[in-house]
Amino acid sequence: MANKNKNNGFILFLRLDKQMNYPSPRHWLLLDAICRQHSLTKAADLLALSQSAASQALKELEQRLGQPLFLRQGRQLIPTQHTLDLLPKLQVFLDLQQELVSSEPDKGELRLVASETVGCYLLPALLAQFTRLYPQIDFKLRLCNSSEVLQLMHQQQAQLGFVEGPVLSTEFHIQHWRQDLTVLFGHPKLHQHLSTEQLLAQRWIVREPGSGTRAVLEHELARLQWTPQHLLELERPEAIKQAVKQGLGIGCLPLLAVQDEINAGQLVLLQSPLQLQRHFRLVQHKNYQPPVLQKFLHFLQQE
Repeated sequence: MANKNKNNGFILFLRLDKQMNYPSPRHWLLLDAICRQHSLTKAADLLALSQSAASQALKELEQRLGQPLFLRQGRQLIPTQHTLDLLPKLQVFLDLQQELVSSEPDKGELRLVASETVGCYLLPALLAQFTRLYPQIDFKLRLCNSSEVLQLMHQQQAQLGFVEGPVLSTEFHIQHWRQDLTVLFGHPKLHQHLSTEQLLAQRWIVREPGSGTRAVLEHELARLQWTPQHLLELERPEAIKQAVKQGLGIGCLPLLAVQDEINAGQLVLLQSPLQLQRHFRLVQHKNYQPPVLQKFLHFLQQE
């Protein structure tokens, strides 16, 4: 009965708003939820709506905007280009709405997306420090490679991104954050000073294309005109470390990811002429920044 009353209230809101012929805030909330979930059913559950109420609201929104907003791909709803173009302005609207209804300036939610290295080895400690200062601010953190970070930022799935290496896109405000060192490493039984021929004869266990770690490695291999004879691609740093520990080959990861294993003698650093320094960068939208994001950015600059 409670769910029925909730849906009736939602439908009444739409009927009243229909007389003015422009989308209501609840229409925009539904659009945002579908873009995040890629599913009308999941978006309805997120907003505590029935499937029929959510479907009606989406149909209403598409009629008022005069064009379809999603394409069906299997069970997923994929945003059209028009919808993707709407998302930056929609996010500004929703952030402003959250700020207006919030009576506590230090309360809210931050959506972050980060590369594997940053998300696994830097952000946990930083988030712990920040939440001690601002316990009313919640986080949603998504991990992927640097290329996917930019894609999710473009889709307005996050308010702040963390990537490894350079960013060529002019869509975002890019800010240098920290310097990082990527290293070659191997099994403890392997000699640390291998010749070029010996290194290239090893199986190189590396990240997948699209990752910042892979990009800096490929740049250096091209500079030295090196071509490893065997490659094994793995998507997770932990998988690469375990493969090297089993003697499958040599690995290439940020020093942050292998420092503990190096200190424990489980892995050894390998000497090479590869220059694998790089930078971590913050990826920000150029539009409005909510107060909670401004606080977090200020905190990161102090660290």
